[in-house]
Amino acid sequence: MLHDYIPFILAALLALMVGIGGMGITLIFGPKRIYSKAKYEPYECGVDQVDDPHRPFSIKFYTFALLFILFDIETIFLLPWALTFKQYFSVGTLLDGVFFLSVLGLGLYYIIKSKALEWE
Repeated sequence: MLHDYIPFILAALLALMVGIGGMGITLIFGPKRIYSKAKYEPYECGVDQVDDPHRPFSIKFYTFALLFILFDIETIFLLPWALTFKQYFSVGTLLDGVFFLSVLGLGLYYIIKSKALEWE
């Protein structure tokens, strides 16, 4: 019974040896970096930095990006439904699609009314 697990154990040991060996070779033969203060300075095309690089973005930027991803993913969910609609045509599949699109429409209506897409 134990001999059934020998191929798995050998493959796991080989994977472990390859991983550890790769890291060891990198430590021995890899480049050695010299750190200095100039290395950590932000570089902008040879011009000295004027502004703080970590200034916060407006929350509207994140809201817009989140809404884009949300509607993009929901639109992708419509593709399988549209492709199988003709094959499995029934009132149930039609109502499923109408319900999904109505939820999308209500969400878009709410977003437009709350002015989440306005940039200013």
